[in-house]
Amino acid sequence: MDFLNTIDLEVRAFFFNAKTDYLPYYKNFSFTINKEDNRLLMKNLLKMIQEKNETFAYPEKDLLFRVNNKVVTGEESLMEVIELLGTELTIDPALSFRSENGLILNNSDFMHQYRTIFKGHAESREALELYLSLYPLHYASETFNYNQDYIGDAILITVAKILEKYPEHKDELLHAINDEFDGIGCCEYENNMLFGEDHTQTIIDLKKEIRHLNRRSILNRLVTMCQKKMRKSISLETLEGKNVAIYYAHSSESINLEPFGAKHISFEMSHKLAGQTIVKSNPTIAYQKAGKMMLQAMDSGAHALLFAQEEDAKLFKSIIATVEQTVGREITLALIAPSELDRFKLQRDVA
Repeated sequence: MDFLNTIDLEVRAFFFNAKTDYLPYYKNFSFTINKEDNRLLMKNLLKMIQEKNETFAYPEKDLLFRVNNKVVTGEESLMEVIELLGTELTIDPALSFRSENGLILNNSDFMHQYRTIFKGHAESREALELYLSLYPLHYASETFNYNQDYIGDAILITVAKILEKYPEHKDELLHAINDEFDGIGCCEYENNMLFGEDHTQTIIDLKKEIRHLNRRSILNRLVTMCQKKMRKSISLETLEGKNVAIYYAHSSESINLEPFGAKHISFEMSHKLAGQTIVKSNPTIAYQKAGKMMLQAMDSGAHALLFAQEEDAKLFKSIIATVEQTVGREITLALIAPSELDRFKLQRDVA
């Protein structure tokens, strides 16, 4: 029976032409894929979409795009992507705000950032070739969602690799990437490449090299002090019958809500960083990310937000008033630390 060897694939694809469209939109497509056809690549899927709708556009060169918010190239196996992400796929540009026509980007910023950082600072063919190889990493940078002028993760990795071989350029290159508004202080790295190398430790080590990274100006400290205000905590007597979202960040542990009689509410940023690593170096972006995370949980129907890690609970409780001011909305969530769970368990057992 042929149907046993096939997969029904549902694809939601991004459309936008800067010359004719005011806003982007999506169209849905259905395909039947042969499970045993391992020759199919992601670029073949794009061709299949284009055959059904000729206005769907993608580049022939430097093909890069997002599938379910993970960045892929055209050369990855379609079956491997399906195995990892499932049979419902959403196709987006690598960076939507740089789309000129569908998945075709205005990528002039890529070389602009290289010239800005390396011109006159350890400029070499070796650095250029390394940077060019990191083209996908540049457009996978999480920080672009919060700062469109960010220098990009690819620059940081290039600098880190060059400094490993040529430490004599340390001062000039670290100074070049330490722009107060668009530099390394903005970076809260996430590995958004579906099949890409994780650069977390390299970014952490590079940040350690910039000794004055967390020394904020007197003006910034005064602004933050003025913004801070006390906010009465929202508390719950019990979790029984409540909708609870769990924020794990990068924690691998799992929390079972059944003993508390609560319903688990999932939300997109539950396993992503939300500003905690940049709250000192770039509080503006940190508050935006924290607000986005908490509002996602709240708008998903949660009454409470449970933190898997004690230090996250302490931080987000301390900045929630400033976060509300930043995002312009009241966050009506009870924020719960893992150390508070015993109290809720005891209350339920007594009841």
